Amino acid sequence: MKRTLLLVILIVCSLSLLFAQDYVFERFHLEMEAALDNSYAVKEQIVANFSTPRHGIFREIPIRFGKVRVKLKDLQSNEPIKEDSVSSDWVTFRLGSENRTVTGLKEYLIGYTYAIGDDRNDEYDEFYYNLVGPGWQAPIKEMTFRITFPKPVDPSMVFLTGGSYGSTAQRGVFTLGSDGRTIEGKASNLLPGEALTLRVQMEEGYFSEVKPFIDYTIPASIISWLVALLAGFHALMLFRRYGREELFIPVVRFDPPEGLSPMEVGYLADGVVDNKDVTSMLFTWADQGCLTIEEQAKKEFLFTKLSEPATTKAHEKKLFDAFFACGDGTTVTLKQLEKGKFAEALMKAKTDVHAYFKGERRLNDSTAEKKRVIAMLYGALVVVLNAIASTITYISAETVPFLVIGFFSMGIALLSASRLSSTWVMSSPAKKTIKFFALALFCIAMFGFAFMFEYAVLEHSLPYSTVMSLAVVLFPVYFGFLTIMTAKRSAYAQAKLEQIVGYKEFISKVEMDRLKMMIDSDPQIFYHVLGFAIVLGLEDVWAKKFAKIAIEQPSWYVGSRPIRDAVFYSALSHRLHGSVMEKAVYTQAKGGSRSPIHSSFGSSGFSGGGFGGGGGGAW
Repeated sequence: MKRTLLLVILIVCSLSLLFAQDYVFERFHLEMEAALDNSYAVKEQIVANFSTPRHGIFREIPIRFGKVRVKLKDLQSNEPIKEDSVSSDWVTFRLGSENRTVTGLKEYLIGYTYAIGDDRNDEYDEFYYNLVGPGWQAPIKEMTFRITFPKPVDPSMVFLTGGSYGSTAQRGVFTLGSDGRTIEGKASNLLPGEALTLRVQMEEGYFSEVKPFIDYTIPASIISWLVALLAGFHALMLFRRYGREELFIPVVRFDPPEGLSPMEVGYLADGVVDNKDVTSMLFTWADQGCLTIEEQAKKEFLFTKLSEPATTKAHEKKLFDAFFACGDGTTVTLKQLEKGKFAEALMKAKTDVHAYFKGERRLNDSTAEKKRVIAMLYGALVVVLNAIASTITYISAETVPFLVIGFFSMGIALLSASRLSSTWVMSSPAKKTIKFFALALFCIAMFGFAFMFEYAVLEHSLPYSTVMSLAVVLFPVYFGFLTIMTAKRSAYAQAKLEQIVGYKEFISKVEMDRLKMMIDSDPQIFYHVLGFAIVLGLEDVWAKKFAKIAIEQPSWYVGSRPIRDAVFYSALSHRLHGSVMEKAVYTQAKGGSRSPIHSSFGSSGFSGGGFGGGGGGAW
């Protein structure tokens, strides 16, 4: 029994040593002088006792109470002071030096002005202040205070509560001076997390010099809506005048677009040069007699150069030379392509194709390009105005989320509209619907985020939060779309795109009788068209049209046996795309290469429920 008791005592002592506080606050004296403008001149005297070396103490003072924002100014101390942060809710600062530590008793004197101003309560005025906030991290052995008011207060309306947050129990003692203006009191042994709150209720108008708070939220929001609507109307007029495309009249054609390679057709069709566009060039070069493709084993290819491409275009020549430069200049294998610098050349070719369409080959109308910048500027202006209107009572950190949501929504709209615009003519109705549906889901998600900040964080009303959340998201999306849609195809681009669509109609819908007549006059027509079918995503459709037609084996393919099946060469394009282009880029990416493209609670109040207080500790 004695051994058990001894063991318990040892465990308790060990735990006491383990969790012992290495500092306490011996004394905390607070003096405040309230002014008629509902501001308080605060002086704090804090005596800390450090049992282990510490640099000093820190204080956290809240500057937000519900919708009321407080100004903390004229901060001073008897020790070096450093503000760690000033957010929309707190001011945090440290007292002491980073270069020295202290032990034993140390006195800290802090002074500041805490200006509340209009408390936005029309029923009565009040002094509702946490003399000790619930954020102190060490015990306070003795807390004393002296509060001076500008005019006498009603003794029956003075309440002192203390304890854990939310407690309404009396804690400590206080007296009201004979002049009715001075309240003095004290409390002992406040534990970490406990608060001490003084509440004094006065008649409305007691703080007679308070400047009435004027809420400009609704007027500012109306202005932001009006600006958005007017700007939106003007941007729409610019689109109708400068951005509307000419009537698109594609005509079925049996020849490829004039002067364009498959790679360039792919770029004009969807606005980007992807790896599949470059893959098509292997079949085009092979069909032109520039190279042979030998399939030695599964995913093992040997490419042999026969001649240079008959083209004057620098980007095609550079790509062809870079392809064989990975080998010995005449032959190249898949493994050599993976280890060489073909991926860099491929990325450069994509940039060169984009640069090729300049000057007389410009794809966009120059006037429309200038006008659509106006829509983008309107969008940025509306994003800023919406963010300011939502947070105009206190523009601070809360303004940032609305700026982020607005500009992010506009950015996604720009990206979505760009992809829709570049692929609109070539995309199926199903793909268009999916893209619009995805954009709608994005808008709903952004609306949810905006509404959360409006309603839950800023505590705006439900109708206001709903209306402004819509404005924060939908207006940027609208201007983002108009920015892209106001871009107009040049006459050159219009003509080429009509040719591409007409050729696509031929590839996908040519009738068998017509196809047989074309084969009779050109037995190699399947291979002549294959490169263009690849970039238009129709290689399988084109091959199936030859399912019942025997074709000649091309001279450029070398395999273990003769193959005269069109579907085989369609499948070969898929294998080459995966084995050469995609794998080469993936291998290069693993090495680190990047593509250059593109208050008032009534009654006594409760502990910790008032302004001020905050907390503190040692550092």
